[in-house]
Amino acid sequence: MSGEVKKGDRFAAMGAVVEVLRAGAKWADIEVRQTGGATWRKRQPLPLPSDWRRLAPRQEVAIWEPQWTIHPGVHWREIIEESGKSQAWVAKEMGVSEKHLSQILTCTVMPGVEATMKFASVMEVSPRLLWRLACDHKLDLALGKTDLTKDYL
Repeated sequence: MSGEVKKGDRFAAMGAVVEVLRAGAKWADIEVRQTGGATWRKRQPLPLPSDWRRLAPRQEVAIWEPQWTIHPGVHWREIIEESGKSQAWVAKEMGVSEKHLSQILTCTVMPGVEATMKFASVMEVSPRLLWRLACDHKLDLALGKTDLTKDYL
């Protein structure tokens, strides 16, 4: 086996997949994963055996983490617009004043749990998703993310 060995390198060897956990000049700490599920770790002298076949690197899962946030009222407004229903009708069905719904939709008031549950029921959307939007917005603001709500008003 020729070539530099570094952390993350993967090989097919001995009927198993071998991943390099750490590498020094004369050794590599490896994890061996057999097809049946057994795994073990060991320190392997370098160079690696010539019959070890290099595999493509493991594909990392990218987590999208924007540095901005948007008030949940923006999403509520889009849901209403896409439904073709009027704000007055939605407010009446929710049992809230048109003014209160308008304050949520214009992003001047954060929706509470009860309003979220009522809106979800009336609009037939997931209350969990709507509540996560509100909670995530509050947390993102606390973390110092940029509030882009005004761009959507």
